Amino acid sequence: MRTIALTLAVSVTGCSFALVSGPPAQHRQMPAFDCTESRLGPVLDTVWTVLQTGNLILSATRTDQQWNDQFGGNPPFSRSASIPIYAVLAALGGAGMYFGYSRTSECREAKAEAMSRSMQPIGPATQGTWPPPAAAPAPVPVTPPVAPTPASPPAAPVPGV
Repeated sequence: MRTIALTLAVSVTGCSFALVSGPPAQHRQMPAFDCTESRLGPVLDTVWTVLQTGNLILSATRTDQQWNDQFGGNPPFSRSASIPIYAVLAALGGAGMYFGYSRTSECREAKAEAMSRSMQPIGPATQGTWPPPAAAPAPVPVTPPVAPTPASPPAAPVPGV
C-alpha cells in the first residue's frame, strides 16, 4: 500500500514536464510551429506544490505522538521519513512550475513574434506623404459621334402649280 501511494505521488508531480513543450529551437526560421501556450500544467504543479508544502509544514511542526494520533496509530510512514518525502515532492512540483511557466511564456512570445512576422509587408515599403497628392481631375465623358441623318429625297414637282 505504501509503495502504491508513493508511486502515485511521484507520478503526478511535475505535470509540466509531461504536458508542456516550448517553441522549437529554430522557430524564427519556421513559417509555422506548435508549442504549449496553455498554463494548465504549471497551474496543476502550483496546486501540487502548495499541498506538499502544507504537508511538509504539518509534519515538521508535529511531534511523533501527534503524527501517530493523526493516523489513528497507524501512519503510512514515520514522521521522520515524511519530512524528506514531502520536501522532495514539493521541490519536484516547484521545478515543474518553473519549467512549465517559463516554457509557456517562451511559446507565447514566439507565437507573437511569428504573428508579427506574418503581418510584415512582403515587398519594399513605400513612404506615405502628407497631405496626400491632389486627386486627378475627373475624366470628361466622351460622347460617341452622332452619325449624320440621311437627307430626304427631293420632293417631286406637283403638276399644275
